[in-house]
Amino acid sequence: MEITYFDFNSLQILIWVKKMAKGRKDYKIDSDENSDYMYNLIDTILTEFGPRGSCSKEEKECSEFLKDEFDNYCDSVEIEKFKTYPTLTVHDWIPRSAFFILISCTIFLIFYFINIFSNGTLLIGALIGSGLLIFNLFLVYKHYLNAQMWGAKILMAKPKPSQNVIGIIEPKGEVKKRVIFGSHYDSARRFNIAQYFREAYIFFIFGAILSLFTFLILFITQSIFSIIGLFNPAITTASIATVLNWVILILLPGSTVFIFLLEIISVSLGEKREKILYGSISKLSRNNIILMCGVIAYQIIISLLLYNSVFSDPNLAKTLTLLFANSIHFLIGMNLFTTNKIVPGALDNLSAVAVNGCLAKILKEWKDNYPDLFPKNTEVILANFGCEEVGSKGSKAYAEKHAAEFKKIDTSAITPDTIGDPELINIFTEEGSTRVKFHEDVYNLLVECAEELNLGYHVGPQPLVSGGTDGSGLVKGGLEKTSAFVGLRYSDYLYYYHTDRDDITLINKKRRPCEENGEDYKNRNYRCAMENAVKLCLLYIQKKDKEK
Repeated sequence: MEITYFDFNSLQILIWVKKMAKGRKDYKIDSDENSDYMYNLIDTILTEFGPRGSCSKEEKECSEFLKDEFDNYCDSVEIEKFKTYPTLTVHDWIPRSAFFILISCTIFLIFYFINIFSNGTLLIGALIGSGLLIFNLFLVYKHYLNAQMWGAKILMAKPKPSQNVIGIIEPKGEVKKRVIFGSHYDSARRFNIAQYFREAYIFFIFGAILSLFTFLILFITQSIFSIIGLFNPAITTASIATVLNWVILILLPGSTVFIFLLEIISVSLGEKREKILYGSISKLSRNNIILMCGVIAYQIIISLLLYNSVFSDPNLAKTLTLLFANSIHFLIGMNLFTTNKIVPGALDNLSAVAVNGCLAKILKEWKDNYPDLFPKNTEVILANFGCEEVGSKGSKAYAEKHAAEFKKIDTSAITPDTIGDPELINIFTEEGSTRVKFHEDVYNLLVECAEELNLGYHVGPQPLVSGGTDGSGLVKGGLEKTSAFVGLRYSDYLYYYHTDRDDITLINKKRRPCEENGEDYKNRNYRCAMENAVKLCLLYIQKKDKEK
């Protein structure tokens, strides 16, 4: 009996060993279990915490939930607290620009009509107007491009607490390398223009920038002529006012017509639209058509009504009136651009949080059951950042805190964001809006991984006005060896980005083959996109681990 029992036991052990050996080769990353895990994680966060504004109570509660979740898989998980200014962002710069333009115009006209013949009075009004607009541009440069919280006291901004959730998975052996995957779990304030007018988002962004600089040019021009007038009282602004009148009459209504024509051409080009505004306009919504036609009609009518007045005895006060009248829709749009309402943020960026969670889950399974797949000398950090939506403040705080530690060994970072298209992964070489350049070693290895996995990809800079990622925060914080990728299709971008539509209903609840990708943003195979992101990240870890 003992021999029989021993033989039976040996047979069981042999079968188990064979299964384990087979499992090491056949572990299925994109399994139903892993795919369901990612969907359920997003669903749970949205159900329990809802929208999670930067520095909000919901963001804090979500961080505690993520710590508990990642504790199941990581060797250690820490919540790292930091403070920041959530109101010093580019989102606040846009309505503030409208306010400063209004104040500048009011002051200029008041000083102009106090004494129309006094160059000294005009100079004061023009300098105040120029100063306010230059000050606002300087704030953008400091806050958004350089990530420096300059002017907080002037703007009466108060710091608020936030936190990062950092999970660490140690390798089997000595730590010789480190790979960081960064996501963000906060969600954005709603962009009202994108919510209600969709494609017009681009029109208002470019129009607001155009108006701001046109007002600034006018104020600077008046300042120059006023200074000259102090020494030569006979000089007038009639000639330059006439030139600027024509520039405004051609430029502002013309730009509206031009962008509307671009929208129409983009839609008509179908799949060839990528060269126009990155292919972001795939259709024209009713609200957008009504808005654009209404703005064009308004600009034509107001220009005709003011034509005789501005060209009869022209001066810069009349030119300013013409400019203001042709920009009022931009000023209204800028003032209402965003709101305090927070969007759900299912894709932006709980999709990447889910990828991070799935990476932790799989690495734990590999460590316990598939040691041949588990990294030997590469530490994996799964970082979930707060306050990305107000200028990547969490990732910057994290990089600054650990800068000295990162320099000791080879440390690279990847920040997935908005994982939404299984057919295309955009791997960034730089961020156009933040001027941050990413490291070629990181994005080249990502390209190598994408090619090996036969994933569709595009490598290049992030579009100029499409926001930023936590990659920029890490680089500004000192971690230069960084890149980012997004799994979104730009033709879908304007239809859910920073709107209420970015919720759990967007993500397909039922898993389906990657070939079934749908025709538009409403029925993309988002689950497959997240599965591809997981495979890409895991292969990156394995390749880094094998590097000499």
